[in-house]
Amino acid sequence: MRVRRPVAILAVLAALALAADAAASLEPIRRDFGELSLPRVRAGHVEAPPGHGQGRVRVIVRLAGAPLAAWQSRRLAALGIERRLDIREPTARLYLQALARSQTAAAAAIRRAIPGATIDRRFGVLLNGLTVELPARALGRLRSLAFVTRVYPSLRYTLRLDRSPGVIGATAFSTATGARGDGVKIAVLDDGVDPANPFFDPSGFSYPAGFPLGDTRFTTPKVIVARSFAAPGTPKRSKLAFDVEASFHATHVAGIAAGNAGVTATRGADHPETPGLSGVAPRARIGNYRVFNLPTPVGDVANTPEIVAAFEAAVADGMDVINFSGGGAQTEPANDALVEVIANVAAAGVVPVIAAGNDRDDFGAGTIGSPGTAPDAIAVAAVSNTHVFTPVLSVEGFRGIPYQGAGGSLPPPAWATSDRPLVDVASITGTDGRPVDRFLCAPGGDPNAAKSTLPPGSLDGAVALVSRGLCTFVSKAARAKEAGAVGLAVVDNRSGEANPIPVELEIPGFMIADLDGADLRAYLATRGGRAVPRGLIDFPRRCDQV
Repeated sequence: MRVRRPVAILAVLAALALAADAAASLEPIRRDFGELSLPRVRAGHVEAPPGHGQGRVRVIVRLAGAPLAAWQSRRLAALGIERRLDIREPTARLYLQALARSQTAAAAAIRRAIPGATIDRRFGVLLNGLTVELPARALGRLRSLAFVTRVYPSLRYTLRLDRSPGVIGATAFSTATGARGDGVKIAVLDDGVDPANPFFDPSGFSYPAGFPLGDTRFTTPKVIVARSFAAPGTPKRSKLAFDVEASFHATHVAGIAAGNAGVTATRGADHPETPGLSGVAPRARIGNYRVFNLPTPVGDVANTPEIVAAFEAAVADGMDVINFSGGGAQTEPANDALVEVIANVAAAGVVPVIAAGNDRDDFGAGTIGSPGTAPDAIAVAAVSNTHVFTPVLSVEGFRGIPYQGAGGSLPPPAWATSDRPLVDVASITGTDGRPVDRFLCAPGGDPNAAKSTLPPGSLDGAVALVSRGLCTFVSKAARAKEAGAVGLAVVDNRSGEANPIPVELEIPGFMIADLDGADLRAYLATRGGRAVPRGLIDFPRRCDQV
């Protein structure tokens, strides 16, 4: 899920500044490789509607001078020393104090130049800068200050198993090396880890030296840090390191990374009781850094300043690995503060692991978002295999097929104990004398029209098997119902696991994966296009799919 977002500070400045009337032009650059033309902004002014210059914006101002991580890395490299950053060292403390003095002077200068400006967060470990909120029309004045080296926009980011360690080879690695995460501290920048989850039972763990840190109401010897980074103006609950009403994603992520070995998950709405669970590094400890705590209509999101602050805190706290399972559409790297931040996380000797996003199946190549595109990030995509927890369609003489429901609902419970025919609509001869179109769309110029070539009664009491695409789910269901169908099975039209049908239908419906659909159709073709399901299992179970 992605929200977004300005792509370049140049565009922000141009759109928000109220400039004099003049024409700006773009000139193509001719070259013989890559893109054949590339727009270049020439000298000029962009006229923006007056309303665009109203209101206030929040930005990150970068100052001259390297942040501590970059300065220390270069200093140690010159001495031929490789060592993790430790902000408690005397030289590190002195350097941070010097940065703090320069930031105080810069903040005072900004307030003098822009009386309406306010400063909140300050950074020194991974980024030398501070967060400024100011009138939109004063952005140009801010950028013109001599000590300002860059102005980063505040961007918005959103949140992007019983055998998962084996899927990625972690089990084989642990067997060969004996490594199980002992002594490793993993920071999870997310929506808040539940320390009471059985996956994080602290039995057998003890606090390492210097811990716990943060809000100790939410720490244990397993979850050793609990911090929240709330944006200005957020509700009181956003300041909690864990909110039972809003935190869920982080617990899942932390469990994959470092859930204890041998845990049994009790039965839930989307899975049966499942024994033998384990994280990839079950002996590692977790640091909880809650950043997704800003409520919006599309869920809790996080902004750049709070994410930067959380990365800095994780490095300062001595975390070994930082996992950030969030992101948004890729932005111009020169204007993305997190590109610089992640480079300095690596310079500090900490491993940055960033989500690559979940959009590859839907949109193809080029879907890795920011900050997964940062050169120093280890970008990790989702891993899928044939082993899933899902409700299952059971067809006589054929394997079980995983499916997803329609409009957030599964077929009626009665379908689990009673049989009804499953009919491939393409096996039916239509009223025009030809096989009915597998997509079950209307003939003629309007595929969603209230027309059909299905003969009346041709689907009486049956579940119709159709293909996704070309017309709406609702219109497919209406045509099937008109011919007597009591349900609709849709074969997905993209690779990977089946998508749920996003809307409610006139009759119960569900979606199956493209490969499962192809195999099912081939099987039905040997039986006149129809078979009898043994019932739809409406409670998820483990299933191996194609």
